[in-house]
Parts: sequence; C-alpha cells; structure tokens
Amino acid sequence: MAYGKPRPPGGAFSPDKVRKVLLIRRNGIGDMICALPLIRNIRAAWPGVKLDVLASDKNACVLDRLGVADHVHVYWRGKGVFRNHYFNLPRIVGPIREQGYDLLVAIKGGFSPLLGVVSYATQIPWRLGYVPSHGHPMDFCFNLRVELPDEREHQVESCLRFLDPLGIARRSCDLSIRLDGEHEAYAARTLGRAGLRPGGFVLFNGSARRPESRWTSGAIQETARELERRHRLPMLLCGVPEDRGFFREVQRHAGRSIRALVEPPSIHHFAALVARSHFLMCGDGGPMHVAAAVGKPVFVLFSATDPRIWRPYGVPFAWVQKGRLVADLAAGEALARIDEWLSGLPPSSA
Repeated sequence: MAYGKPRPPGGAFSPDKVRKVLLIRRNGIGDMICALPLIRNIRAAWPGVKLDVLASDKNACVLDRLGVADHVHVYWRGKGVFRNHYFNLPRIVGPIREQGYDLLVAIKGGFSPLLGVVSYATQIPWRLGYVPSHGHPMDFCFNLRVELPDEREHQVESCLRFLDPLGIARRSCDLSIRLDGEHEAYAARTLGRAGLRPGGFVLFNGSARRPESRWTSGAIQETARELERRHRLPMLLCGVPEDRGFFREVQRHAGRSIRALVEPPSIHHFAALVARSHFLMCGDGGPMHVAAAVGKPVFVLFSATDPRIWRPYGVPFAWVQKGRLVADLAAGEALARIDEWLSGLPPSSA
C-alpha cells in the first residue's frame, strides 16, 4: 500500500506484552460518548499502559477532564486537496508512527474500509477491528478481528465487544462526562435570566448537522405551546449560531411558551443545561447521547437512523419516527407519544 507496511507483530498476540495502545474513535460527539464504557474498561484493566486516542476535531472535546487518555491526537480535515481523507492521511499518521504503539483498537460498531486504511497506515503491529463475516478486500488491515454480530445491537454493546479479544472483563458501563463549576454557573445564570426552575422546563435542541434530522418551524412552535398548556413545561430553545435566524423566527411565533433562545459555547455548557431540564427533546444525533451522559430522559425525533443501534443508552427515552425525514413528523404525532411517555416518567430530580 502507499502508506507503507506495519511492523511485524513478533509472535502471537499477548495482552501481557502491551505497553502502548492507540484507540481510534472518529466522527461525532455521540460516537465518542458511546465508546466511553470501552475506553474506561481498558483504562481500569491496564492502569500502567500508555493509552492514547485518535479523535476527530468534533468529538475530542468529550474526553476533556475525564482522565481516561494519556494523550489525544486530533484528526483534522485539511483544506483543498487535503479534504480528501486519503491525501490527508500521511499528515495524520506521521506523528503516530513515532510513538511506537504496540496495539491499535479501531472503535466502530462495524467495518469501515477508511478506518481499515487509517489503521494499517499507522504501521502499528497489532490492529484490532471489526471485519465482515463474508470477508472484504480490505479486511487484511486488521490482524486481530471481531466479527459483526448477526443481530443488530446498540453501539455501546458493539464497542464493548472489543474487550473479549483483549482478555479484559467488562466491569462497568459508564458513559458520564465531567462538568465543572464554569458549566454549572452558566446553566444557573441561563435559567435565572429565563425565569425557569430546574426540572421545570423542556430543553429542545433544534440544530442538527444532518438536514434530515431537523424539524420544521411550525412543529416546534406547536409543540412548545402544547407542552406548556398540557404539562406546564415551558421550552428553552437551544441551537448553534448558524441557525440563529431560524430560531428567532420560531421564538417570535411561539410567544412565551419558548422562554429563551440559547447558544451554549461548548458541549459541556449544553450538558449542564440538559442536566437541569425535565427532559431533552431533540433529533437523532449527538445531543441525545449527551443526555445519556448526564443521566437525563430524552425524547427523540428519529429520521432514518435505527433506534436499536443509536438510542440514548441507559436513560428513560421515547421516540417517534416516520419515514426518512424528521420534517415529515407532525407535532401532533410527537405530542401524543410525549403525553403517554410523561405519565410514566418519574419526577425530575434536577
């Protein structure tokens, strides 16, 4: 291959010989949160091993303050021709090769040819990843292999399967992230300015990286009005600055049922707001996994994403799905499910 050959393993794989490990977990925030139980189990089992992570520029922030990784390499997409993963790859793997890792774990709940190439290009002698049971032209990229299960399972469980070939017992399933005083103070100020009490509002995250996960203005407005009328739960509307114009229009038409529009400066500031809500309402994406990381109930508007694989893990949740687009869901359909779900939801502990 163009990126060179890995160092030879030097005998059969033995966990006792592992001294330096690189974990790869790219893509979004939700992907990294779903990998945290695996990373924590490895860290607990191998406390003396150097454990580093290659993360994306989007999800590296999840590891802040957790103390589970000794170092985080960030996979930055380049500009121009370097937007292409394969052209960009030598710039990424160069510093990694210098570290002399013994073992690589390519964390993904399935086989990815790109991830296989990235893994092979690091030249790390032992490389663990998923391979299809029917084989693939690129499956030689991994010499420690996990076959895909026959049945669909949650991404967290798929990640934890990597423990078996490493000889590590599953001790916990901790998805939590860590908030500090700055994040807590931000949430307290935000609620104070909006006149909201902890546990007494719904946080609606309306922004989404994927267009198919966005809801319509009219549906958000109607949902806000009805949540306050039926359940005395006003809405705090949350989004990114790029969507500010859209959300201001939503807020203007919804009136006082939307108390405020907020743009949290980081995922941890957002998580502090989620932790104070009665529940989070959002499309299928990273925000629902942030709610799982702070132990909050979630109501999810699913697009074509499979809830069996990507639902928020370990927290009360409900969902609606209609076709491939969240925009096809009517507010009434979501509200009917919310009414049913809230009747069995325990009181908020925020």
